Amino acid sequence: MNVTSRLPWWPEIIILTGLSIMLAWVVNVTRPEPLSWYADFTVKRAEETVKKGIAVLSPAEALTAWTAKERLFVDARDPDEFAMEHIPGAVNIPAEALLTGLDAAVAAVPGLAKDRPLAVYCSNLACSKSREVAEGLKDMGFTALAVVPDGLEGWKAAGGTVEGQ
Repeated sequence: MNVTSRLPWWPEIIILTGLSIMLAWVVNVTRPEPLSWYADFTVKRAEETVKKGIAVLSPAEALTAWTAKERLFVDARDPDEFAMEHIPGAVNIPAEALLTGLDAAVAAVPGLAKDRPLAVYCSNLACSKSREVAEGLKDMGFTALAVVPDGLEGWKAAGGTVEGQ
């Protein structure tokens, strides 16, 4: 009986995986526009927002706009979070209104004109409610929109004050 000895299977897997990684790297490097190995989703979201015609404000820019009373601040968080703390003078148009009726939520804010400059914010960088509400407002015809992607956390870190219960 002739038994052929065979190497274990795992070295082949390691070699094939290594060759695959090297081939993927070579292909990526030789592309006209190589893919990034690291994705900064914050920057990507900001670029997408700007492409939709909505400005992006840093916390410092938002604080300057608030101090100069250049924009009305819109909190996109739910009413309970808004009641706990919010930017002084802000109004609440929660993201949930996108499902239940944004028109009614907007109508509940007295004196809100479609050409009035607005700055929409939510909790922090991980929160997308501000962008969603701003897009909904843009679809309704609001023209002077900006998003503060750093949200209330960025606002406070920049030295902004809050009010609430």
